[in-house]
Formats: sequence, structure tokens, C-alpha cells
Amino acid sequence: MSGNFPRAGGNIPSIVGDLDHKHAIHVFPQQLQPFRSSIIAYGASLASTLVGYPMDTVKVRMQTHKHYTNYIDCFVKTYKTEGVRGFFRGVWAPLISTSFSKSISVSIYTATKPYVYDILFSYPAFDVTSNAFLKNLPACFVSGFIAGGCVSIFACPFEFIKIFAQLERLVQSKSPLRSESQRAKAGIDTRGPSTSKIVQTIVKYGGWRGLYSGFYQHFLRDSISTGIYYSFYESMKWSINVLTNESVNKPSATSVLLAGGLSGVFSWILIFPMDTAKSLVQKDAVSTIVARKYHLPQESLRASKQASPKKHYRGLGISVTRSFITNMVFFGVFELGMTYLA
Repeated sequence: MSGNFPRAGGNIPSIVGDLDHKHAIHVFPQQLQPFRSSIIAYGASLASTLVGYPMDTVKVRMQTHKHYTNYIDCFVKTYKTEGVRGFFRGVWAPLISTSFSKSISVSIYTATKPYVYDILFSYPAFDVTSNAFLKNLPACFVSGFIAGGCVSIFACPFEFIKIFAQLERLVQSKSPLRSESQRAKAGIDTRGPSTSKIVQTIVKYGGWRGLYSGFYQHFLRDSISTGIYYSFYESMKWSINVLTNESVNKPSATSVLLAGGLSGVFSWILIFPMDTAKSLVQKDAVSTIVARKYHLPQESLRASKQASPKKHYRGLGISVTRSFITNMVFFGVFELGMTYLA
């Protein structure tokens, strides 16, 4: 199989192949051409975020609360107590941040990869193979690691706002303010606070640093997972293209959708324990802020003990399903846009 792959000296595989302008259905104005991939990535991420958000809500609740027996139980209880809106609590923050983050990630990745490739293989110790497929893997990982780390600085506050919106109601349910009437008397909006109100609450009771709760875990998760994500996506799409089209630069719908979906699944499985650790740290931060706001005993709301290794994979099934669907949607829409929007 390796004999089918181009050797060093050819083009380094990229997220998308060369654009054939004969297929373009829309041409960006000249002043927007430098931002074309970022704009298309933003639109693709909007679509994938909306599709996957209800499953993300279930994932976070499964990771941080033990009273759900399974995914269906979590779906049913969330719907009964909060309705459809319960699945979309805090959606505006990730709609803005995730889409913008994905756009920045693609831009940083594509901009840094040629430089990373040149730097890595300028050293004889790294330049041990002439196979372009094998040489592409470390370039993908390092470029993805850089992109993920840079994006986490921007994305962490938005993700914590999302986590706060998803968990605040559940944290309150473990406090003395369990019933709707008790929460109403305490001045709690039983419909759920707006995104701006959540930001005000976090800053007031946790300071500006409160928006970066769990940043260390977030940084490691995003850096490592993004490196794995792009490495797997490019390599798998490249392999499928060679097997089905005998050409690296002729992506098929099959290669894009399969590589997109499976790259998300593979990276999530490897990084999931770190994501669970991040969610637990942020759950404690939510508990602390809620306790300060409503003058409740903090210890009763915080995690009582360290989660076992098995618990670190709680919610993995729904997360893998969500990751496959959202990444399939993202890369499908992104590559479609990169093909037909010049």
C-alpha cells in the first residue's frame, strides 16, 4: 500500500485538495480571499455545533452526576424537568466560541504546517524516511498541537460558561433550594439565566480568573486532541483517496465523511479521561460560585471523592456518537464549501 503514496518532494497533503474553479458556485470578493477557509470553517462549525449540542449536554451531565443510570435516562429526565430548552442551555456561548475556535484552528493549522514540516525535517535525526505519508504524521500532530493550544486560550472562558449553564440547575438540585418555589423565593430564575447573566455571576463570585476555571486541563485536552485529530483525519482521508481514486488530490465524499467522523471518535477516546477531569474541576468551580451566590455550604455541593479510572469514561458512548456525527458534518460541509466556494 505504501507504494501508492507520493514520495518526498511532492506536495504535503493538506486538509483539502486544489480548487477547480470550474466547479465554483460562488466566488469570494478579492479582499476576503485570505479569509476564505476561516469563513467556510466558521459556517461548517455552526452547523456541526447545533447538531451535536444536545448530546454534549447529556455527556457533561453523565460525567459529573451519578444519578443518571444511562443515556436514555439522562435524556428522559432532562426533557421531563427542563423540556427541549434543557438540551440547549448555554448554546449561544459555544455557537460563537466553537465556531470561531474551529475557524482559528484551521487557519493556524494550515499556516503553521509548512513551517513545522520544514523545521522538523531540516534536522537529519528526524529525516529518516523518504515516505511522504509517514513524514506527514509528525507535521500534522505538532501543527495541530500548536493550533489547539492557541485556541484554548480563547475558548476556555466560553466553554466554562457552557458548563456553568449545563450544570447550575443540577448543582442547585443538591442544595437546600431543591424545589421550584424555594428557588423562586431565593431569587433564582427558574427558566435558567441568560448567557450575559451567567458571565456576570461568574465574574462577581469567582473574579475574572473564574472564567478560566479548569484552564490547565482544557489546554492539555485541546492541544493533544487537536494534534491527534488532524493527524488521523489527513492520514485516513489520504489513504482512502489512494485506495478508491488512486489519487491523493481527488477526495471523495466517502473519504471526507469517514475520515471526519472517525478522526473525532479516535481523538475523543484517547483524550476522554482528561476531558472528564476538566469537567469535574469545572463542576467544583460551578459549585463554589453557586454556594457563594446563595450562601450555601460549599462542601455539600463539591465532588466528595476522586473519581475512579472507570468513572473517567462515564459518558463516553454519547460522546463518541456526538463526535462522529459532528465531525462528519463539519468536514462534509467544510470540504463542500472549499470545493464550490472559490
